Amino acid sequence: MDVYWEQFKTPFLCIAGYSGVGKTTLLEDLIRRFSAENFSVGYYKHDAHRFVIDKEGKDTHRARSAGAGIITINDPNHFAMVGNNNFKKWTITHALEQCDCILIEGYKQSPFNKIVFLDAKGNMPVSLETHGIKAVIHQGTVNDRRIQEKMIPLFHRDDLQKIYEFVRTHFISCASPLYGAVFVGGQSKRMGKPKFSLSYNNGVPETERMIKLLSPFCEKIFLSSRSDLDMGPLANLPDVERVNDDHIGLGPVGGLATLMSRHPDKAWMITACDMPFIQEKNFEHILNERDPLRYGTCYVQDEVPRKSSKPGKEIIQDGNKPAPNPRERRWGIEPMCAIYEPKFILPLYESMSRQELSLSRTIRELPFKQVKIPEQDRTNFMNTNTPEEYEAARLKRVQEREQEKNTS
Repeated sequence: MDVYWEQFKTPFLCIAGYSGVGKTTLLEDLIRRFSAENFSVGYYKHDAHRFVIDKEGKDTHRARSAGAGIITINDPNHFAMVGNNNFKKWTITHALEQCDCILIEGYKQSPFNKIVFLDAKGNMPVSLETHGIKAVIHQGTVNDRRIQEKMIPLFHRDDLQKIYEFVRTHFISCASPLYGAVFVGGQSKRMGKPKFSLSYNNGVPETERMIKLLSPFCEKIFLSSRSDLDMGPLANLPDVERVNDDHIGLGPVGGLATLMSRHPDKAWMITACDMPFIQEKNFEHILNERDPLRYGTCYVQDEVPRKSSKPGKEIIQDGNKPAPNPRERRWGIEPMCAIYEPKFILPLYESMSRQELSLSRTIRELPFKQVKIPEQDRTNFMNTNTPEEYEAARLKRVQEREQEKNTS
């Protein structure tokens, strides 16, 4: 029996029972309903017999017969892959992890979470004591009263909407606990002094303000830093743990990789210490929009003006003027006020292996939940990198506080 599914960070559910009870019909309906809600569904079929997916005499069959370990074929619309068991674990897990959820047909004897079909006479295909039974589906007859005594959810196989709602709720309930992290380890070369210790108002260091903003939404707060950074009094803040980067010189990518490797079963809400206008409502909003079935949830907005790939032509993306070429218009990713789900760790390490140190570019390659920044909140996501930017931000924060006093 395959047990490598235990490594899946994407939630999965087995649909199990004897042949002919309606498993495939149910799975077809579930996939259709999930797809209608823009969920990407992975489907895995357990075949107890040998299957044939290639045709004798075709190029792929000849290559496989010659000893190729993996055969792939693709056209403009889709692709297929056939491999031997030596490649099964890595190939299947890597492919299915890219989906939002996984539905598995079969494996009734497995210890994993499952929905079990009764046969036409109302009999269980496995012992009711089998681990992982989340629900039972019947065809009108239920012989074992213990199902109801154990308060196991029971559905008629025609109650498709109720079954879908149950499965969807189950997947969402698999969301990982949320930890928070403030990134403080930047070199601050342009600023000329550590940004983590700067105060924009009332003498409170920005690091402490960020910790306060994250705390209502996260079970635990961490400071992501580099080991040689002297944080002074901020190093001993109560109920906050400092984690030094294992990956030196890789910026936020290395810091996030360190955090995720230390706590691989946790999701992370992160922010930086140089965003003086970010507010609690921005974290609350992205948490409310969180989709735990994706690789993460991030804010996006129209990018600032950038150069076109065509000489002499600039694309204006300030939200007021349309871009001359809509095909070159892109959303700007805000990676430092975002939520990263546990399965993001794999593409994160892959990015590091090829020296891709931009979280934004890694996010673009993946199915993230994207939340558009409201127009009135766009300035909340500005950061400060120079003394001039710091002074301008400080004065603005003082003015805002004065306005609050006058209106209260």
